[in-house]
Parts: sequence; C-alpha cells; structure tokens
Amino acid sequence: MAEGRKLAIPILGLVLVLTVLLCLAVGSTALDPVLVFSPGSVDNIIFLSVRLPRVVAAATAGMAFAIAGVLLQAASGNSLASPNIIGVNSGAGFAVLLCMCLLPRHFLLLPVAAFAGALLATGAVFLISSLTSRLSSASSLILSGVAVNAFFNALTSTLSSLRPDLMGSYSAFSIGGFAGIQTRTLVEPVILILASGALALSCGPLVDVISLGDELASSLGYRPSRLRVGMSALAAFLAACAVSYAGLLGFVGLVTPHLARFLTGGGGRRTLAASALAGAILVLLSDLLARTLVSPGELPAGVFMAAIGVPFLIILLTRRSGHA
Repeated sequence: MAEGRKLAIPILGLVLVLTVLLCLAVGSTALDPVLVFSPGSVDNIIFLSVRLPRVVAAATAGMAFAIAGVLLQAASGNSLASPNIIGVNSGAGFAVLLCMCLLPRHFLLLPVAAFAGALLATGAVFLISSLTSRLSSASSLILSGVAVNAFFNALTSTLSSLRPDLMGSYSAFSIGGFAGIQTRTLVEPVILILASGALALSCGPLVDVISLGDELASSLGYRPSRLRVGMSALAAFLAACAVSYAGLLGFVGLVTPHLARFLTGGGGRRTLAASALAGAILVLLSDLLARTLVSPGELPAGVFMAAIGVPFLIILLTRRSGHA
C-alpha cells in the first residue's frame, strides 16, 4: 500500500498526459493527424483555434479548482469546504457578470473582477461562520455558504433581469463549461493559475502546519489566523481565475482533495499535487463527454461534474452524521 501511494503522483501524471492526448484526438470533427500540422489547413485551424485552447482551459480550470479546494479545507479545518459550496464561485460569478455589463469589451478585467467577488464571498462566509460558533464547524460553514450563495445568486438574478441580452451567455456560464472558449481570453488567467498553483505547491508544508491545530502551529512559531487568511485568499484567487473563463463549474474542489488524500496518504505538498492532477483529469473527461455524447450538439461540462459531486457530497454528509 505504501509503495502504491509513492507512485500515485507519477501515475496520475501519466493518466493526465494520456487524457490530454485523448481529448486532443477526439471531437465532433475527425482530424487528420498529418493535416493537423499543416499550416493553413482546416484541420490545423480547428486544432489550434478550437481543440487545443479547450483542452488547456479544461486542464487548468480543473487544477485551479482542485488546489483551491485543498487550501480551503485546510484553512477551515473542514473537509466539506470547496469553492462552490462556500460561495466563492457565486461571488466570482456575480462580479464577472457585473463586469460584462459595465465593461463589455475589457475581457482582460474579468479575472480581476472575479477575484474581487470571490474574495468578498470568502470573507463573508468565514465571518458569518465565526459568528455562529455555537454550531458545529461543518454545519456553520455549510450554512454560511448557503446564505452567501443565496445572496449573490439573488444579485445575479436581478442583474440578469436588467440585462436580458446577457441571459443566454450567463445561463451557460452558471453551469460551467468550455464551449466557444477563445485563446485571447485564456492567456492572462492561465498564466495566473500556473503561477498561483506553483505558489500553492511551495506552501505545502504550511498546509501540514495548519492541519496540526492552532496550539501546535503557534508553538512552532506560526500565526494560525494569518495562515488561514493567506490560504483562503490564494484559494479565492485560483478559483476566481478559473471562473473567469470556465464559469461556475462546481464540485471539483470538493471531490479531488478527498481522492488525493486517499491515493497519497496525506501530506500537504503531495495532496496539493495529486489533487491538481486529478482535478485536471476529471474536468478534461467531463468536457470530453460534454462535447461528444450528443455530438454534433453539446452539453455543459458542469452537468457531469454535478452528477459526480452531488452524490459525493451526500455521502460525506451521511458519514459525518454517522460519526456524530
């Protein structure tokens, strides 16, 4: 078992490479492997302008949501925490819609707007949760997330009703997916995700420290409150960057940290790395199903993530109730 856990990350890396190749090769249009590398050919244009950007988008979004989930669960001490459950995604989504209304041509500002909304939602959830300390940690965080989600969803609905021309775009955005993704909208958030992801991996030991509890963390010279704020802010930033082009794709940050801990046996850095790889694989496969299952039509990738995530959340809640 120990040897298998040592090989978990290399195996996940290999599976990710194979998944990327599969997603590049399969689609609604069959591509000629020779013509793909012929500049100016239809196959080359489809590959470079449609399929490759979509694969990059799905992989990086999966990584971002997954790493954000690990950081939020460590910061809150709650295994149910994830960007969509505690309101991070809804806050980012509202900010993105607001930016689309006020500054429709400034797509480079979407990650900035999403981060502002995500940070606001994260702060609100932790503040409300701390004020309801009489509840258990799990119940407090989840109920706070429900409240923040409802608040931002109400704002989003109001804004959408005032701008019906954006309803179609936001409807797809609210489920999450990668249809119509363009390279120009990817460059900035993908760079930010890769840089932030590398920063998160370097903070792996801090995840271990905060997991020891406040007393032990303090005895080692750390300030737990600062660690929590820093991890939450980094998680919000990662989720916001992904939301800016992937929409409100849910449950990646809930499922993958648990899968990563199961495969690696724990450890902050290993859990972060395994979760990032698993998140990329999961979202890539969800997107592959979304664009091939009803070809030439398409389903939102978020539908398949919800099909996985909702039962997983129910199982986690059931187990918690049983232990309680």
